[in-house]
Amino acid sequence: MDRLTKSVAVAFAALACTASPAFADDDYSTEAVSPSWTAASAESCADPDVAPVLSAFKDDGLYAPAPGGAFEDGAAGWQLDGGATVAPAADGLSILGTSSGALDLPVGASATSPTFCVDERFPFFRFTYAQQAADADANLRVEVLYPGLAKDNARKARDLSARRGRGWQLTDRIKLDPLHGLKRGGWRLVALRLTVKDGKPGALVRIDDVLVDPRARL
Repeated sequence: MDRLTKSVAVAFAALACTASPAFADDDYSTEAVSPSWTAASAESCADPDVAPVLSAFKDDGLYAPAPGGAFEDGAAGWQLDGGATVAPAADGLSILGTSSGALDLPVGASATSPTFCVDERFPFFRFTYAQQAADADANLRVEVLYPGLAKDNARKARDLSARRGRGWQLTDRIKLDPLHGLKRGGWRLVALRLTVKDGKPGALVRIDDVLVDPRARL
């Protein structure tokens, strides 16, 4: 967690950003979901090391990265489809320290996180994103998956508009709904899926620093 420790000072120097408007959420569907279970996923079944990495954005909550959510070691267990890749990055918000990698999603691409463990203390998640094409907007769908459930195992959590010229932005708090997940010991299983649903040819949405909030607060 060295990047978390170092990032507090970096975050205070960052400029605050406002998330794009959100649309309807909490739509459940049933589908075949198979996010991978990795060693990092298993390690997540414990209270994580946390830090107030979003203090500069008027959020004093304590956050920890989702498994592989910093994209410093490539995809790190994330399932990439439709042309999704992890590419070098040095122009983000540096929430977790200077970034060397980010998730790239062209139109039609998606990325699904490894399964990870949460409980009722994990109400929200947030991440940074940017539209890198100079002349094209794109729509980013954010979903929470609940592996192991027979039905209602995918939830549309948020639709975001990634607009050209806006630079890197931080989402607002997105509901995780952890108690909907399948119980594993004292934990619940969830995964995240990010998809660029539509946009002009050449549109490219970048994602970095996917964070979960492991302490419920009002």
